[in-house]
Amino acid sequence: MLKKFLAAFALLAAIAGVRAQAQVDQASQRPLYYTRQITPSDLEGRTLRELSLLRNTIYARAGNKFRKQWLNDYFSKLAWYRPLDKMDESKLTALDKKNAEIIAGYDAALPRTELEQMQKEFLNPQSPEDKIELRLVSMRLGKWAGSPDQDRTPLEDPTLLDKQITVGDLKDFSRRDLRLLRNLIYARRGRPFHSELIRAYFEAVEWYKADPKYTDARLTAIDKRNINVILSLENSLGGPLTDYEHKKEDGWFARA
Repeated sequence: MLKKFLAAFALLAAIAGVRAQAQVDQASQRPLYYTRQITPSDLEGRTLRELSLLRNTIYARAGNKFRKQWLNDYFSKLAWYRPLDKMDESKLTALDKKNAEIIAGYDAALPRTELEQMQKEFLNPQSPEDKIELRLVSMRLGKWAGSPDQDRTPLEDPTLLDKQITVGDLKDFSRRDLRLLRNLIYARRGRPFHSELIRAYFEAVEWYKADPKYTDARLTAIDKRNINVILSLENSLGGPLTDYEHKKEDGWFARA
């Protein structure tokens, strides 16, 4: 009996070892930083969290500070990460910038059906990473899918914009997030967007319906106050990001 038990235990250990090695092999084959141009096969099957880490590792290597808490927590644990008061853009190579654009473009082009499938996979998060995934996919779909009593941001749950928001509610927001949130207020009222980036982002949001007859008269008093709160924070961080900056700096959409 003991021999059978030991044999079974050895078999389980061997299986676990094979799985662990497979994970190591996969990590080595699909790293979070590339010294060559990224290809679609490098991105296929990645989760939103993995895509975000893939993008932001590029900027972390140049000393970028992260307002988003989960990104800050992740990179702060890495021995090589040295945050700077101002990112050293000289450390961003032409290849880095190209790869950041490729990743951001792939991320932005994920269809709603694929995002909805991701959401189903993380509806019952089992780990801190799963919870981050659920937050990210909720943000992309414009609808909160987590527990109703769980803390969330207005980007993850746009219904929170029905009430007055404060600067404190936005402490975790990057400049990219702030631009998205400000335009989310307009999107809820049916505003069409001239920006290809903004328009592409909202295409995955089920409730968004662009109305060519839109005017700012549709904005409520709360909408206007919330826009001003967001703008005040954007201005304190260096001003709202624009598509010109996207072309010049390789992407508000590529960063956190």
